[in-house]
Amino acid sequence: MIALLAAVLCQDDPTSAMARVMQKLRDRVGRSVVALEVVRDKDPEGAAGSGPSGAHNDYYNRPEGPCTGTIWTEDGLILTSAFNVSGDVRRITVRTSDGKSYEGKRLGWDATRDIALVKIEAKDLPVLPKAKMDAVRQGDFVAIVGRAPDPDMATINQGIVSALDRMKSTAVQTDAELNYGNVGGPLVNLLGELVGVTCQIKPRTNWGQSGGVGFACKHAEIDKALPELKASRNTERGKEPWTGITPAEGAEGVEGVVVAQVAAESPAEEGGMQEGDVIVEFEGKKVKNWDEMRTMLAGKKVGDVVKLKVMRKDPKTGKDAAKDVKVKLTDNPN
Repeated sequence: MIALLAAVLCQDDPTSAMARVMQKLRDRVGRSVVALEVVRDKDPEGAAGSGPSGAHNDYYNRPEGPCTGTIWTEDGLILTSAFNVSGDVRRITVRTSDGKSYEGKRLGWDATRDIALVKIEAKDLPVLPKAKMDAVRQGDFVAIVGRAPDPDMATINQGIVSALDRMKSTAVQTDAELNYGNVGGPLVNLLGELVGVTCQIKPRTNWGQSGGVGFACKHAEIDKALPELKASRNTERGKEPWTGITPAEGAEGVEGVVVAQVAAESPAEEGGMQEGDVIVEFEGKKVKNWDEMRTMLAGKKVGDVVKLKVMRKDPKTGKDAAKDVKVKLTDNPN
């Protein structure tokens, strides 16, 4: 990537050079991006119901026409946003970059990650190589490739990785414009490697479409969910136990969870937790990082009281001291 950017910046016209990079990226990645035409008997998510009236209402409604999917396997598994194939679906037609059309069958979906799996009878489909997620950094250049509203012409929107761990660490955040047309398409780096599949665009999301805040479910998270999706099992969004803490990002060299923020009137605040605390134990078990604590939390229910051990710096002595904190989990208000 560094060599590619250096080549771009050495051109007489770096703007034109970057445009050529994006065009080549669109053509290369576009082979692995499909258009989905979805026919529904009922579409409960088609309109927000509270958007403004008039021409601007289209911004809040699912438009007519195709949406986007990403080829996941050579033998016809297509990944897309669960939103794209939600509702009482009567028929899905999948159109590949070579103009061929296939009947698609919706398998399972995961409403929390906002991903869904569609199957077509095909073989030798082009699959994108996957990026090494530990090499993805905040500020990296990325692009979203879609195939709507014209299935014959791939679209591309460029941006950066604006945050690494969002949606309970299942997604990365990008400022590349995401909308009803390209959601379900791949988020790729400048080498054309897959970072994730774009998701979380719905009429009622606070950030809205094209709002400068977009998300992509990490490819490793999709692989984790794939057995359930292939078995046509669905994961609905349910109550999520919530503490109200936001972990610090990039807290290298620290064993435990560094608390960057404590939400007002949250269980953590009521339990006496403070910013800067380092959570080192959860119910008597050592906690190495936020991913471990998330897994422990997933085994709890709303209403449970959990005991946390935190290390807190004494403002007078500057030394760390262990504190026991009890937190009563509530439903995630978000």
